[in-house]
Order: sequence, then structure tokens, then C-alpha cells
Amino acid sequence: MKLIASDMDGTLLNKYWRISEENRQAVLDAQAAGIHFVIATGRPYTNVNVILEEAGISCPVISLNGAQTHDANGRLIASQPLTKQQVRAVHNILVEEDMYFELMTDIGAISLSYDRYVDIMNFHGEIELSHLSQQERQDTILRMCEERIRNERCQFVDSFESYLENEQLDILKVFALTKDEECFKRCDARVRELTGLAISSSAFGNLEINAERGNKGYAVMQYAASLGIEPAEIMAMGDGFNDLTMLQMAGRGIVMGNAPQALKDLIPLQTKKNTEHGVAHAIRELLATVDVVR
Repeated sequence: MKLIASDMDGTLLNKYWRISEENRQAVLDAQAAGIHFVIATGRPYTNVNVILEEAGISCPVISLNGAQTHDANGRLIASQPLTKQQVRAVHNILVEEDMYFELMTDIGAISLSYDRYVDIMNFHGEIELSHLSQQERQDTILRMCEERIRNERCQFVDSFESYLENEQLDILKVFALTKDEECFKRCDARVRELTGLAISSSAFGNLEINAERGNKGYAVMQYAASLGIEPAEIMAMGDGFNDLTMLQMAGRGIVMGNAPQALKDLIPLQTKKNTEHGVAHAIRELLATVDVVR
């Protein structure tokens, strides 16, 4: 394998949304062995970069599910924005169904309601942070919300209209959340009736809409091709359905132990959970085979 592509949330990151020391060292060891490492995440680049800098890892970043690719120096090298007509059609559906959503743009995330965002994050935090006490959960969720708003340059506005009409602004992804499963199902079904889109979900109640080529599989393969690396020479790791395209295209697609069973049914190779440093485990297995070959 010549390139490793890793998702972040539920994959490279632990339960505190940080890179564990085990994962950090495994990534650095893979790079030292001459293997390229690239992040492929639904998060925006500005958010990812903060986490990588904290861990002391330098690598290219495929962000917003494949809508943007930055090299290790932070230079934008590829972009797959939605058209304004596509965003308008998605916007109208989500407004009609009253699903919370944000426009992820090249100037940051745009939202209509801070309070609604925090309310939904509290709901999801009750599930994801069940290992913490009630007070610790509340403190952690509030800290993560404030951190995300700062790192992703979130703006809270009264209307999306000016952004939908601005042809100079790139809208790269529509990110939607709900606590209502029936609302999610309706929105998912209606959005899938539209054409030219890549539609995925990375967690319960989450809907992510990109341009057709704004998916992780296309972005990883495009980046690999720029290095002369074939799909068979790529190892990819992820835990969500927004990872499926790259897991299927890679020569070695590996699903996390914490991934939903439906994804595990599609991807036969599996590693440990993200809370058990599954990325490090998979990289160590790969490096052991490299050492044998040498």
C-alpha cells in the first residue's frame, strides 16, 4: 500500500474528538515508512487543521466529504461546489420539512439558529457521550459547540437568501440534522429525487448533500492519481456511509468496529473501534506486512 486515507469522526478521533497518542504515532510511523497519509472527512478544512496541528501531524486534507482538497501546506488543489440551483432545490425541501441545516461555504458555515444547533447537539451528545456524567456531558457539548463555531467560522443569519443569490460564493455542502427519524426519512427520500448530487449520512439524523463528484471516493482517487498511485495501492478507513465510496474504491477498505452493521455487511475487512485505537491497529498490521516484504 502506498497511500492511507482515513475518516476522522468515529475513525481517527476518539470519544473526546481528538487524535489519541496511539493513532498519532501510527500515522507518523506510516509516513516515516514512505506511505502517504490523507484525511478524508465531512468536516471543513479549518476545523480539521486545528486538530492536526494539535497532534503534530502534517498531511493533505480532503474535507466536506470530498468537496475540497488541500495539500499539506494548506493550498487548495481541488474543489467540487454545488450549483446555486441545486442548493436552492435542497434548501426548499429542508425548509418545508423544518429540518435544521447549514450551508457549508468557502467562507465558513452559515446557519439560521444558534439555539437550535445547540439543542440538536445536546440530543446527539446524550447518545455519544453517555459515558460521562450529566454535568460533564453538558460542559463537553457546550465546549465542542463553541469550538466548532470558532474553528469553522460559523455565522448565524436571518436568511439564506443573499447566499443563495451570490454567484461569487461557493456552497460546498449542505449539512442537515434532526432529532426526528421520520423527518430524516422524508427529507432523505425527497432529496434523492433530485439529480446530480452525492447524498450521504455519517450519523443518526444526519443528512449531507454534495455535488455528484463531491464524495470521498472520487476525491481520494483523484488525489492518488496525482501521485501516480493506483486504487489497488490505497488503504481507506471509515465508520459511516459518507465513507462508503472510498471504502469500495480502495484496494483495502477497512470499516471500524463501531460502524453500523449495515456498513459492515458491505465492507468485509474490519478493525477495532475508534475508542480502541482502531486506526493504529490497522496501520500496525499494514506496516508489519511492509516490514516482511522488505
